[in-house]
Amino acid sequence: MKTLVRWLLGVGVGSVALPRAEAQAMAGSQAVVYPVAVQGEVARFQVPQVRLPDAAVARCINRQLLAFVTAEFSTIDSTASPRRQLQQAARECCYDEDTKTWWAGGLGLSATSYGVLLNQSYLLSFAFSRDWQGLTEPATQHLTFCLRTGRLLTLPELVADPPAQLERRLGLAIIRRLHDELAGVVASYGDDSTLITHVAQLYGIEHWNTTPQADQRLYAGDGAEADPYESLFYLTEFALRPDALLLFHPVGMSRLDFEFLPDGAYVFTYDRLQPRGILHSLVKAGQVKKKPRGKLK
Repeated sequence: MKTLVRWLLGVGVGSVALPRAEAQAMAGSQAVVYPVAVQGEVARFQVPQVRLPDAAVARCINRQLLAFVTAEFSTIDSTASPRRQLQQAARECCYDEDTKTWWAGGLGLSATSYGVLLNQSYLLSFAFSRDWQGLTEPATQHLTFCLRTGRLLTLPELVADPPAQLERRLGLAIIRRLHDELAGVVASYGDDSTLITHVAQLYGIEHWNTTPQADQRLYAGDGAEADPYESLFYLTEFALRPDALLLFHPVGMSRLDFEFLPDGAYVFTYDRLQPRGILHSLVKAGQVKKKPRGKLK
C-alpha cells in the first residue's frame, strides 16, 4: 500500500512543447498546477491551485480545492486568502495556545499532500494523502475536474457502463484480491489459525480454514451474508490516469493491522470501459497517438 500511495502522489504530467497553432487550439486543455505558498509549520498543508486562460474557471476549481482541506476546521475565515486560511488550519490543529508551542502531531487533520494523476484533454485528476493526528492515513482521496467548466465530475458523467455492471466487475476484482492477500498471509504465517481467522474477518471472508474453501463469501459489515456484487461496493471514489480509470475500495482496519492492508485501488483500462463525454475525447486522442507510424519512404 505504501508503494501505491507513493506512486499515486508522485505522478505528474510534464509539459510538452507544441507548435504555435496547436498550442492555441489546446489553450486551457491543461492547467498550471502549483501549491499555495506557505512556510514553516503551515507547510504541513500542501494544497494545489491552478492557473487557466479562463480565470473564472480557475477560481471555481481553486475554491473547491481549498475547501476540500479547510472543511475539516471550524475557525476558517472563508473570505481570507488561501495562505491565511491554511495558517488558521495549522493553528487549530497543531498549536498549543497555552504553551505557545507546536505539537509534533496534532488534533484531527494535521497534514495534506497531493499528486496530479491526469492533466490533459480538459481533465484534471488529483490524489490527496492526509495525516490524522500526525499519522499518515493509508487511503487516498480523489477529485477530478472539468477544465472547461470548473465542475467536480462524477463517474456517470465519464463512463456509460451501467452502475450495476461496474459494481459487479469491481466486486469480482475485490474478491480475487482479498483472497490472494489472505493466501499470502497463510503462506507467510503457516497454521497460525488465530491470526488467519483475524485477517479473514478484516477482509470479510468466511469459511477460511488455512486453505481456500469452495464456499468463500464476503459478508456485510453486520456479519450477515450478502450478495458480493450488491451493496458492498460503492462507485463514488474514483480517479483518472491517462491510460485508465481507478476505482477504490479501502479496507478499514486499525493501525495495528496495517501489515495486512491490501491495495485499495483497482485499475480499469479504458479499452475495458465505455467512456463518454469529455473522457471519450481523452481516450480518442490517446488512440490516435498510439497508431503505428508507417515506414518512411
